[in-house]
Amino acid sequence: MRPFRILKRIRRETKGAAAVEFAIIAPVFLALLWAIFETGLMFFAGQTLTHGLQQTARQIRTGQAHSDELSQSAFRDAVCAQVNYLLSCDADKLYLDVRAFSSFAGVAFPPPLKPDQTFDNVNMNQFDIGESGNIAGGSSIILVRGFYVWQLFTPVFGQYFATMDGNKRLLSSSVAFKNEPF
Repeated sequence: MRPFRILKRIRRETKGAAAVEFAIIAPVFLALLWAIFETGLMFFAGQTLTHGLQQTARQIRTGQAHSDELSQSAFRDAVCAQVNYLLSCDADKLYLDVRAFSSFAGVAFPPPLKPDQTFDNVNMNQFDIGESGNIAGGSSIILVRGFYVWQLFTPVFGQYFATMDGNKRLLSSSVAFKNEPF
């Protein structure tokens, strides 16, 4: 008879119930909170890449790149100056692709990922800033694309955001315009 009294007394005891409930809920809550933080940071990084490309591509659009004889490495340095507070400018993380086309009908460019979900760094390394609108047959259509390989850290939720192997996501941004006469 005595063991049943002890079980009844334990069942009625409520001291420490909040700590036990928190211990059960806390890991799920913290993982969800981290996933929200990482998602926000990832979208902010994408916007940073877009802003950096827009600011740097403006040099091509207005003719400053032509007059300064901007090289591929100088263009990369200019993009890096815009995004380096958040994104790394390592050659295996940040990729830039600048292509010129003579007409909208002739626009064709390769996808950034190979079928095995790895980055195609051979085809994504072109630098052609086109011609001026003052040249006969000029006014090139320019496509500036930037890609950044973002490493995801959230283990469970990261698999839903990953677009590449190794729990990585490819952030991409592009700017398309027609060269102004300069």
